Amino acid sequence: MELLTHWIIGLVTALVVGAGVTGWFIGRVRAYFNVPKAPGRDVPSWLTGLVERLFFTFIVAFDVSGAAIAMIGWMTVKLVPNWELYVRHGTANKPLVWSSLLGSLCSMFFALIGGLICRGDIWWWPPG
Repeated sequence: MELLTHWIIGLVTALVVGAGVTGWFIGRVRAYFNVPKAPGRDVPSWLTGLVERLFFTFIVAFDVSGAAIAMIGWMTVKLVPNWELYVRHGTANKPLVWSSLLGSLCSMFFALIGGLICRGDIWWWPPG
C-alpha cells in the first residue's frame, strides 16, 4: 500500500503540481519580459510538458542511469526550434528562447521530484 501511495503522490506532484507551477512560472517570466506567444506552434505546450514530465518521472523513479544527461539532452532538443526563431527573426525573440529554457528547467525539476517520491527517496509521511 505504501508503494502505491508513493506512486500516486509522486505522479500528482510531477504531473498536476508541475503543470500548475510551470505554467504559472512561464506566464510570470513572459509577462515580465512582455514576450508574445510563439508563432506557428503545432503541439500545445501543456501536452509537451505533460508527456515530458511523465516520461522523466518514470526514468527517475526506475533509477535509469543517465537520467540527468537525458533531461539536459531533451531540453536542448526542445530549445532548438525557439533558438532558430531567434536566429532568423532577431533579438525580439530572445526572451522567448530564455523563457522556454527556464520553463523546461522548471518542468524537469518537477519530474525529478516526482520520480524521487515514486522511488521512495523523498518521503515525509508517516512521520516518525
